[in-house]
Amino acid sequence: MDTHAELLERVEALARAARGRPLAPLFTDDPGRLARFVLEAAGIRVDFARQPVSGAELDALLGLARSAGIASRRDAMLRGERVNLTEDRAALHTALRRNPGEALVVDGADLMPAVDAELHRMEAFSDAVRAGRWRGATGRPIADVVSIGIGGSSLGPQLVCEALREQAHRRLRLHFLSNVDPGAWAALHPQLDPASTLFVIASKSWRTAETARNAEAARDWLLARGVAAGQLASHLVGITANPAGARVFGLHDEAIFGFEDWVGGRFSVWSAIGLPVMLSIGHEGFRRLLTGARAMDRHFAEAPLERNAPVLLALLSWWNRLVLDGGSEAVVPYCDALRRLPAWLQQLQMESNGKSVDVDGRPVRGPTAAVTWGEPGTDAQHSFFQALHQGASVHPVEFVLAVPAQPDPQGRDLALLASAIAQAEALMHGRNLAEALASLHAQGLDEAQAARLAPHLVHPGNRPSTTLLLDRLDPERLGALLALYEHRTAVLGWLWNVNSFDQWGVELGKQLARNSEALLRGDGPLPPGLDPASAALIERLRGVLSGRG
Repeated sequence: MDTHAELLERVEALARAARGRPLAPLFTDDPGRLARFVLEAAGIRVDFARQPVSGAELDALLGLARSAGIASRRDAMLRGERVNLTEDRAALHTALRRNPGEALVVDGADLMPAVDAELHRMEAFSDAVRAGRWRGATGRPIADVVSIGIGGSSLGPQLVCEALREQAHRRLRLHFLSNVDPGAWAALHPQLDPASTLFVIASKSWRTAETARNAEAARDWLLARGVAAGQLASHLVGITANPAGARVFGLHDEAIFGFEDWVGGRFSVWSAIGLPVMLSIGHEGFRRLLTGARAMDRHFAEAPLERNAPVLLALLSWWNRLVLDGGSEAVVPYCDALRRLPAWLQQLQMESNGKSVDVDGRPVRGPTAAVTWGEPGTDAQHSFFQALHQGASVHPVEFVLAVPAQPDPQGRDLALLASAIAQAEALMHGRNLAEALASLHAQGLDEAQAARLAPHLVHPGNRPSTTLLLDRLDPERLGALLALYEHRTAVLGWLWNVNSFDQWGVELGKQLARNSEALLRGDGPLPPGLDPASAALIERLRGVLSGRG
């Protein structure tokens, strides 16, 4: 039997041979390609037939996945083993959407009663706010909810609230404050009335600097506008794995919602971090979101690897890092409600797998996480699609289609979907010189004009894409979509043998920012070891800051 190293070398050799190979023959050479390269998973149609991989190459990738122990690592994560090795923690976000009646015993204790109890606490609070029973200091019902958080404490809830905006509560307005830039708060607070505003402060550690500063600004604003210190509890709610820190800030236990340290920030929308979602769409809608994610969890746990959507999508991402030269992946949701999906995916994939050493501290072999980016279609067609079609580098595209809920009298629903189909087709087939010349001749251009313009109309083609189709955008399918991406991210980490559940690369910048802030305040001379570029910038900024009014 071949060793994992031998299988890896074989797959890498196949990837080198596949570089530059046209995509169209993959269909003509394999009439059954669609049957194998299209599947259904938890209500989502996954089509990866336009990816640059043959059936034989996919078999080799699946052999590599088996050799890497993907199934056993998946099962260990779902059981609650401490797969986050550097922090000695489990990664049990799946427990948050597990059926409460199914016990999950970890370290001798069933986790599900506590998970279910916190969910019920969230529901009771959400129902009270939505019904107008939870009131501000002056007795007025809440009209505005401001979620203060950053990263995983903000991106997931914001994505879901915007995606399911058609189901939002008619009275409540949801706002998200994440950036520490004071301009963000300055733009937001004039829209708010302190008597009817609820701040939901989300920080796993309760030490996140940006969230802490914005929370202080919100608290000071409430106090300055007549809310007595003893009445702040009517306007402040905390979500954290550090309830003691929330109490020090002044929050009451009835307004502190918790989750365990085995919930990673970028995997946390299913936890109390999702409270803004529940406030927006109600507890029934939130439970439907969990139901959809649970369906994808079941698919991930039970489907064979060769029909397992998260596993296959991870293998293709891994393959593309070897075959293509672009180093990035574009995700384009053809659904305006999913416009925050690329931002959420950026954190999920790049913070999880942007690693250069494996779980044993050794350098990783080959490239890891691709740069994830994107914008919604059809807007994206008029911004960066030029580079996708005719640029010198190849960047695979993931199209996410959600069928509009209602027919549109202007036909915009059909135009939206047709645009996505056309873009994927154009990326794959392109247009050669002869086709470009024929097109120009059909427009009446003479031979000289056509010859001059034709090279500019050539599209190289052979640009791969995957299409995910949601028959409708509802809580179940959205939950399944997010869980699909979570599991794909974990599988990619196992293929690279990195820890997808820590993020030590975030910490160094935070530490240095504290030092730089002290220097910007003028706390002493610049240290002799400071690099010249930083020293010059700090000196310049000191002058600008001291001259402000």
